[in-house]
Amino acid sequence: MEIFTQVLICIIMLFFGSVIGSFLNVIAYRVPIKESIVKGRSHCTSCGKQILNRDLIPILSWIILGGKCRFCKSRISPRYMIVELISGLSFVGAYLALGLSTELIYAVILFPTLIILSLWDIDRQEIPYTCSIIIAVLGLISLITSIFIPDGAAWYEHLIGAAIIAVPFAILAFLGAMGGGDVQLMAAAGLLLGWSIVPAALIGILLGAIGGIIIKAVTKNNVICFGPYLAVGIAVGYLFGNDIINAYLGLMG
Repeated sequence: MEIFTQVLICIIMLFFGSVIGSFLNVIAYRVPIKESIVKGRSHCTSCGKQILNRDLIPILSWIILGGKCRFCKSRISPRYMIVELISGLSFVGAYLALGLSTELIYAVILFPTLIILSLWDIDRQEIPYTCSIIIAVLGLISLITSIFIPDGAAWYEHLIGAAIIAVPFAILAFLGAMGGGDVQLMAAAGLLLGWSIVPAALIGILLGAIGGIIIKAVTKNNVICFGPYLAVGIAVGYLFGNDIINAYLGLMG
């Protein structure tokens, strides 16, 4: 029965996360062109026809339709399905790593924020201030909570996390290796993650370096969007940062 319950919860988290991912796609598409994200039915961007309700099932509808519009047969970017899948899997991963906990509540807010800032950075080469503010607010809430419920990181560790990462990233921004949005994002994430921001930053920078080399070699493009790589680092740091730090300290000892 326990296994059945776990599987059921994972299915629910996958569905809920994929629905959130579908909404993130709407935000990423409509906000830049000044369309309302709450009014108006979803429609094909090629022929303009409204998408049928049965074609709005996250992940599955794209697969069933073969990545094409039901009406005009225009190609639908696989990005929509990929975002839905990543969002759904991130929710499942958060549940498996954190269980039903306060940290899980933070995660279901943090992960969609990381996804939308990644999409925005890919499309527009900038990280929205709103996303950094949301993460900073989560960090502030976590800091305040830790004062009254000291079962996790101490309150001052949140401040240390923000400080120790903001300074080196500000230097990188000054040298032109990072943008100002990257600094704000990591400072906000440091406030939430505390010491776990260290492995988060290292993972993000390493992935960014590898991704940048590959992109430059394939496309000759010198513009590198660090937002998605930092977002992955933050997600990994949030879920496994303490484990990574403890494993490293164990090797050192």
